[in-house]
Amino acid sequence: MEDNQEDLFLGEEDPWYGQEMADTNLKVATYTNPADDTVDVYEELEEEDTVVHLENVHKTYLLGLEGVPALRGVTVRIKRGEWVTIFGTSGGGKTSMLNIIGTIDKPTKGEVKLCGIRVNNKTADERLAFIRREKLGFVFQTFNLLSSMTALENVEMPMILAGKLGRGAIRARARELLAQVGVGHRAGSLPNMLSGGEQQRVTIARAMANNPSLLLLDEPTGDLDTRNTDIVITLLKKLNEEDGISIVMVTHDVALKNFGNRVIMMRDGKIASIRRVPKDKREESHRLLAGALEEFDALATEEATHE
Repeated sequence: MEDNQEDLFLGEEDPWYGQEMADTNLKVATYTNPADDTVDVYEELEEEDTVVHLENVHKTYLLGLEGVPALRGVTVRIKRGEWVTIFGTSGGGKTSMLNIIGTIDKPTKGEVKLCGIRVNNKTADERLAFIRREKLGFVFQTFNLLSSMTALENVEMPMILAGKLGRGAIRARARELLAQVGVGHRAGSLPNMLSGGEQQRVTIARAMANNPSLLLLDEPTGDLDTRNTDIVITLLKKLNEEDGISIVMVTHDVALKNFGNRVIMMRDGKIASIRRVPKDKREESHRLLAGALEEFDALATEEATHE
């Protein structure tokens, strides 16, 4: 899919545009379609509808004696069941923003609420561990599977740490999750026996083990080929639309920008723009994705027939 990175820096010349600037107190973003003069207002969310709330969040890292700002006054709300894609150039702050949302880092200043739980720079590590274990699921570019454990055992691990289910129930759920992502037949395989696409699907199954409210993905397709990228995005679509899982995904791949509900563009540690993706564009992206997968499957079947 051909695209242009500059399309992400939106302004009034774009048919669909909207801004919710980080250095203002703006809580309502207005999106205008000049083609029919309609206005779609993204209303300020009630707390119970909000899964992520960042208010004037700053993050500064110490490099020797010097402070390096990574986030500079980020304000955004993400509603329950929404799929938000974060874009930005290297060093723009997108990974720092994801790390704050994932409680991997604490904010230097500002307010963070995750699933109604307040987080700041004084929040105890035990509290953060609880949020990560009970509320969040993580998917990384490099998979981060435990190399000495099978796919099944990797998926079981978060449930064992949570301590809510018995051994039999944990094993049954892990098998069910692996089957749902299409790698049930690889349950007994170690990570080094799996392809990149299979490893990422195991990672998604592991992320869903404790029924998280929010799934965080850092370049989930960065190490995958086109077919496996399509498979992973199809899985995310199902989790979002059918299971109601909120998704925040960081990516460099502009071909993925229209699969979610909104696109956040990060630049110099601030939100440069927030764009709502029109429903017809999302549906078109998913139709093209389904067609591509059908073509891949048809080609694979044809090749197998001729072998």
